[in-house]
Amino acid sequence: MKELNKKNLTAYINRAREAWYKRLFWNQFFGLKYTTQLTWESLAGSGGTPVMADVVEYNASAPLKARQTITKKSGDIPKIAIKRPMDEKDYNDYVTMKALAMGDSNKSALLDLVFGDVDFCYTGVMARTEFLCMQALSYGKLSLTSSNNNGIVTKTAVDFGVPSGNKTAVAVVWSTAASATPLADIKAKCVAAKNAGHKISQIVMDAAAFDYMVATTEAKESFAAFRGVTSKTSQFLAMQEINMYLSHHRLPPIMVVDSSVRFENSAHTKSAVAPWNTGYVAFLTEKRVGNVKHGPIAVENSPVVKKSAIMTKRDHALIYKFSELEPFREFTVGQANAFPTFNDVDSIYLLKVDDTSWS
Repeated sequence: MKELNKKNLTAYINRAREAWYKRLFWNQFFGLKYTTQLTWESLAGSGGTPVMADVVEYNASAPLKARQTITKKSGDIPKIAIKRPMDEKDYNDYVTMKALAMGDSNKSALLDLVFGDVDFCYTGVMARTEFLCMQALSYGKLSLTSSNNNGIVTKTAVDFGVPSGNKTAVAVVWSTAASATPLADIKAKCVAAKNAGHKISQIVMDAAAFDYMVATTEAKESFAAFRGVTSKTSQFLAMQEINMYLSHHRLPPIMVVDSSVRFENSAHTKSAVAPWNTGYVAFLTEKRVGNVKHGPIAVENSPVVKKSAIMTKRDHALIYKFSELEPFREFTVGQANAFPTFNDVDSIYLLKVDDTSWS
């Protein structure tokens, strides 16, 4: 295709990034970090509030302090891949559009046909990254099943090592509006973290948990008193007002993760999947909790592939296009070798709000 070259491919990936990158949540919690080794590590015991120096007599030696042991959870970085074909019929449509592309509107339709698969593959890699990161952050573990992955299925969950003592459940589920106490639960969790040497600065939940929270009698009465009104309704409370209330009570602000991606199975049936694990709330000492470790991609450095494909890379996603002669097809591929890692899982606290026991 005449329109295909590295410059145009890069331009369309940048366009896709501009449209989608700000709508994702993973990049607010995880940075990108390149590694030459295709392994990931999540650390425990690397943070916490500082240990005080001691007051000692003059001419006395400073007391020795123990060096904190840092433990690791590790594994292999997996391959993320998505591919879309353009068959003979699609190519014939391209030829027809090209013949008609004398006007601007037809030219736009032509470019959308040529580069639509580029958008599809780039956003596909980003959507899988969103799923991996949000599952890890909301639950501390990650499972790939036939309901969320059309490739590897994990026999056991990938455990990032969040301490069991950091994972608790509420006494009354938040959906029980009359008797649930989400504000008290939030305060208790923050106090428990502080007593363990961690100051919570950010609370993260999905829209379902947030809606249950503001619908409780406790929340309605508390917010009404804070606003100085008698009407006990939180229906029209803005997030800013709720976070002002929390700040007034020396509690950290809430951030709602409200993202959705789609899963396509081997029968090409699509279904919506929520990246955030419903029913869980995360309490963080820092918003940036770790990195998406990404490593070298074989085809990126293959001289043979470079001769037969047009490719470019943005963030951790490599996008390339190549043709097949018999049967005639053109493929667009998105690929990344990437996986989330945590800087200090000891400082992550999780609360299950839809059950009275952790599971």
